[in-house]
Amino acid sequence: MFIARRRIALGIGLLALASIASAQVNPGNVVKVIVPFSAGGISDSIARGVTERMSRELGQTMVIENRPGAGSRIGTEAVVRAPGDGLTILFTNTTYSILPIIDASATYDPLKALRPVSIVGTYGLPIVVAAKLPVATLPEFIAYARKNPGQLSYGSAGIGSGSHFAGEYFKVLTNTRMEHIPYKSTTGATADVAAGLVDLSFDATAKPYADAGKVRIVAVTGATRDPRMPNVPTAAEAGLKDFVLDSWVGMLVPSGTPPSVVERLSRAANAAVADPALRKLMADLGVNPVSGSPAAMTADIQRDMTLYSRIAKEAHIKAQP
Repeated sequence: MFIARRRIALGIGLLALASIASAQVNPGNVVKVIVPFSAGGISDSIARGVTERMSRELGQTMVIENRPGAGSRIGTEAVVRAPGDGLTILFTNTTYSILPIIDASATYDPLKALRPVSIVGTYGLPIVVAAKLPVATLPEFIAYARKNPGQLSYGSAGIGSGSHFAGEYFKVLTNTRMEHIPYKSTTGATADVAAGLVDLSFDATAKPYADAGKVRIVAVTGATRDPRMPNVPTAAEAGLKDFVLDSWVGMLVPSGTPPSVVERLSRAANAAVADPALRKLMADLGVNPVSGSPAAMTADIQRDMTLYSRIAKEAHIKAQP
């Protein structure tokens, strides 16, 4: 009887181990998650929350590696060149879809270079202005910029980033002239807005600066208001009706990654997003959690490419040599 129980217990233990092994993307190895932006930004913050929970779900170690620069191209192309063994993941944002539109050195095809895993969240960008400016609303900022052509500046996360496109599209729609100053991340740009060195940025992590009175958030680019700032209107509500831009954060893997591994990662990402603590973290950052799929992310990337190609044309954004 005792021996039989031991055999049953051993069998259950082996089944549990087999289940854990099947959940892992490459048992016994560390999964590297490359974030092509500096630490502290919205993509980095969400990446850390998602991968921590995915690591538990998969029973496998996952580590974040920040590789900022060139508007996300450096980190992105590192993943494009990586083997499809399930050990390298790109955690990025909408910039992935749109960088090749403007950066001629970004030679990857967003629909072919990597395999989408899942979008985990979407968000609009707060429109952030320097506290030194004599404006309190979006219409007031637009009027001030028109009265001071070429005297103001805006910061972005780099050439081809979502915040760069937002800035150039904003200039077209408002008939204003502002100097573009590229940074490695929007957090760097907004820090300089808070310091009074730059006049405008588009940054989902700017709320603490606004709470401290160092910047003003006059509107958000999304289709809906930011849940953290219910009194801040969307740009459309503030009178700039065509200025509606939503961004996403999500994961992709090298193109040679087996579909079974992609699906396993996608299921783990969805399980992570279902975690209440992560959903609160995302809400605190102004991000709407999303349960996604590889197919849905592919469709979103295609839509991005269509929309931002149109913006590039209307804004006369030219590819960089």
